[in-house]
Amino acid sequence: MVSKPDAVHKRQQEYVDSISTNDEPLDIIIAGAFIQSIRELGYKSAATAADELIDNSIEAGAENVHLAFGYGPKSDAKPTQVAVLDDGYGMVPGMVGAASRWGGTDREGSRNLFGRFGYGLPSASVSQGKAFSVFSRVDGGPFFGVTIDVDEVRQAKRDKSGRFLIATPTESALPAWIVSYAEENFPGGVGALRTVVVWDKLDKITWKTTTALETNLLQHFGLVYRGFLRQTSISVNGKAVGPIDPLFITPGYRFYDVDDDRAEALPPLKFEVKDDHAKSMGEVTMRVSFMPPGFLSKDKSKAATSKNANPRFAIRKENNGIIVCRNGRQIDVVTRTPLLVFQNNDRYLGFELDFPAALDEEFGVTTAKQQISISDRIWDHLRQAGFPRVISSLSKRYEEERADRNVGREESPDVPKASEAVMEEAAHLIRRRPTSEDANQEAEDNMRREVDRLARETGLPPDLIADQKQKEADARPYLVERESVTDAPFYRVEQRGGQMVLLINTAHRFFTDVYAVQEGHEGARIRASLELLLFVLGECELDTNEEGKIWYVSERIEWSRRLNAAFTLLEDHIDLIVQEPDVEVTGDLA
Repeated sequence: MVSKPDAVHKRQQEYVDSISTNDEPLDIIIAGAFIQSIRELGYKSAATAADELIDNSIEAGAENVHLAFGYGPKSDAKPTQVAVLDDGYGMVPGMVGAASRWGGTDREGSRNLFGRFGYGLPSASVSQGKAFSVFSRVDGGPFFGVTIDVDEVRQAKRDKSGRFLIATPTESALPAWIVSYAEENFPGGVGALRTVVVWDKLDKITWKTTTALETNLLQHFGLVYRGFLRQTSISVNGKAVGPIDPLFITPGYRFYDVDDDRAEALPPLKFEVKDDHAKSMGEVTMRVSFMPPGFLSKDKSKAATSKNANPRFAIRKENNGIIVCRNGRQIDVVTRTPLLVFQNNDRYLGFELDFPAALDEEFGVTTAKQQISISDRIWDHLRQAGFPRVISSLSKRYEEERADRNVGREESPDVPKASEAVMEEAAHLIRRRPTSEDANQEAEDNMRREVDRLARETGLPPDLIADQKQKEADARPYLVERESVTDAPFYRVEQRGGQMVLLINTAHRFFTDVYAVQEGHEGARIRASLELLLFVLGECELDTNEEGKIWYVSERIEWSRRLNAAFTLLEDHIDLIVQEPDVEVTGDLA
């Protein structure tokens, strides 16, 4: 829980007093070469660097946080400065200088919200530009400010002990462009401001243009701080950040209702982590969602590639893995795990794991709060909570639904499939052996069993169904059907009266990994070709003698077993048979 302002200011002053001697300026502790190495700390983007400052603002009780862009005299297309403004508690003058140092924090070791080490503000700032300034006040009085310039630090004088020094914060006016922005956009205007951090001499900023910077920051902050936007409003360049749930199961959040498709929330997984004395250290919660095939597409009949990707695609591409949050604040996405290495199609499975700060060591939280390394103990807890079973069932469900969707578009009760029509047309070119009495009897028995099955399932009179099936057999002498039988061959054929039926087993990986994997016209062509292949094999089987039929049955079982094993090994060698083209996040995501 955030402390009251007076208590915070008292704590800040006590900290300043503890590190100051004879009112001398605070030393920056590290040499210029080290500062240069800090610039390469490894922030993933300007957005993750800005997270450090937003963390500070939220922890300081800010109700409003704005990122504002400053420009040079020539153009407003490319920002030359970026500032973070907030209306939190502010800082006493001495704390302004302390906060600009590496390791300068009055919250050292805190596990309440975000800050622990005191590295965030200076490290994030110099990762994007060569200079930064910090301005703050505790009430409506004057601001006190200090500026750190990397180039000046390299040339700065040292005191007798060889230290580099930070100038004592002095009463300072805010830059004119900050005042102008605040009066126009910040709730309460300049009078409401308490802390402002300005990045200057931007030489490493990730996105150079206003449009790119604004678009990516709005999306990033909507994801990272989705759980905090009710208590703290965040804006970028005057535009409010809207919350984004990367699992798409929170009504009202951005892109939840971009179309009629909806993600399905599944029961969360929860487990408690205890210390060596069996005392609870905190509870870990994993949210789970399932997104149907087509969820990331504009045209649901096509894959989410190129221009057919809807705005959700960019979110899922960025968050395809186990999304890890600390105290509700997103930190990282783990894509390679002992249980699953996430591939393109896993974008349709959503996993978000949230843990309390007391478990930082179990998740390997870094100083920059950008990367997670989950401990073996946590993986063991996830296994015990049933996570492997959830992954397996959802992956299977997605593959089945995708396959069913791809194949279902080509099926009609009244119109023969392409392969059926081709087989009927080619029948006069194929010399089939005369059928024996036993074969004719078996065909009639098969038809009778099918009529009885349909009568039980539908409740319709068997005579009516028999009449319908005879008409179907006359109109479609070749028929493709699907069945789902676990541990059965990937296909089989049977003669039902005058109709040859090819049954494809949807429970075998031949169906999900080959037959139904491709969408659109090319997928339909591949399926028709495979059906023709199996029809021809089936005709050869039906034309042979009893000994030959026994051979086909036994060999088909072995073909299916070996094929299933081969598909399993194939995953170890390639990620996907067909890679989906990636879609870059550009333009308006609204």
